[in-house]
Amino acid sequence: MLDLGDLFNFSDLSTFTQNIPVEWVASALNLSAQATIRRRRLPSDQVLWLVLGMALFRDEPVHEVARRLNICAQGLASDQLLARSGVTEARKRLGADPVESLFRQTGMQWGCERYEGDQWHGLQVFAVDGALLRTPDSPELREHFGSGNTGTERQTPFPMLRLVALMNVRSHVILDAQLSPYRGS
Repeated sequence: MLDLGDLFNFSDLSTFTQNIPVEWVASALNLSAQATIRRRRLPSDQVLWLVLGMALFRDEPVHEVARRLNICAQGLASDQLLARSGVTEARKRLGADPVESLFRQTGMQWGCERYEGDQWHGLQVFAVDGALLRTPDSPELREHFGSGNTGTERQTPFPMLRLVALMNVRSHVILDAQLSPYRGS
């Protein structure tokens, strides 16, 4: 299990690969929306690791996350190798399916693990919780997710979505999560 106390001691991808087998990543990448023959500066496997790093180091610039994880050609996270548009395009090429697949794989695997003090009367204890999240304001997102006052002419300033997650109360491992439009079920 990943020790969150050591998050700032990452020096390369080995910390991730100790907890997330490379086979899981390879399997997830098979779901990528785009195949490429061209040799890219930022291959899809590194993009997936970078997305995971961005989730953990969400307050840091992408270049710093790449530097910490030693991601990029020859391990150099430079402005030329990681131009903002290049990372955005690489994430679009990767698509959401590999990230979702890896999330589900880790949830299934880690959700079955038992931890000391994890049980209550022989059962694991789980919690379901939800939140409303704002998205950037764009016509596409507003159309898809809706907003707080979609029944009237007045709209909330941002489109909103619902997030519901299932979490192990003891270990805080998230086993499953779902996003839906604000007015959806």
